[in-house]
Amino acid sequence: MVKLSEEMKKMIGEQLPFLSTASEFGLPQIGPKGSLHVFENDNLVYYEHTFKQAYENIKQNGHVAVAVVDKIEEKGFRFEGNAEIHEGDDFERNILATTKIFERFPRAAVVLIKINHIYKLDNTLEAGDKIV
Repeated sequence: MVKLSEEMKKMIGEQLPFLSTASEFGLPQIGPKGSLHVFENDNLVYYEHTFKQAYENIKQNGHVAVAVVDKIEEKGFRFEGNAEIHEGDDFERNILATTKIFERFPRAAVVLIKINHIYKLDNTLEAGDKIV
């Protein structure tokens, strides 16, 4: 099981993470996920409300990567894992009940990302090194 360090949690909380997915044909897609945050110290979650490319790609294969970088510190992390979409189940209802997402969007789901690997994105010779 992968555990996120305090540094990783802080960076996810303070910086804008980007989610990367790929279509069934291998076409890349990347976009910011402002709602992405740490869930239970070893997973990530975000609130899906557009139901467009990332959503469709996750439905097709579930392989994702999340990159987060502190530009000033020139340090960051890439989290790779498998995403699960929760829509209309107890997990989704429990998570979204604590948000105000339905004040802005008529439909929402929760995407849970189970992290398998973590890599450094530092501006050093260790860039790309696997942490876990």
